[in-house]
Amino acid sequence: MQRILQKIVLANGLYQEGTLEESIRINAKVPALGNLQIEIIAMYYFIFLNNGAQLWNGGVIEPYYIVNQFTEALDAEGITAEIYQQYTEWLTQRYPLLQVARILESNKSITYTFTPVDAPAGFTPGFPLEVY
Repeated sequence: MQRILQKIVLANGLYQEGTLEESIRINAKVPALGNLQIEIIAMYYFIFLNNGAQLWNGGVIEPYYIVNQFTEALDAEGITAEIYQQYTEWLTQRYPLLQVARILESNKSITYTFTPVDAPAGFTPGFPLEVY
């Protein structure tokens, strides 16, 4: 997943000196039944490149919607299906089959969180990643 996101950053021309690309790390977990949470850890300005921003000097950063591209790439590579397949196998070892079916029907979602790296003084963490 990390390499896919790094390729998206490069494909969008967001290379600079390679700092953003090299800072990217991914954690994935299932905090609640059926919900996959992907944590993106990257340089603090990733959030502005994904969401867009109005700058203090009147400039504008147009959104690149990197996370949307990431979601599409995960689906296209079959990674999302593979994660849910492994998750389903884990569920079937712990819960009755009918309960597993109900869990998967009602609680299947992917959410993203963002943890900034090297944020400047005054940076407010907790901005949500805009994902459509």
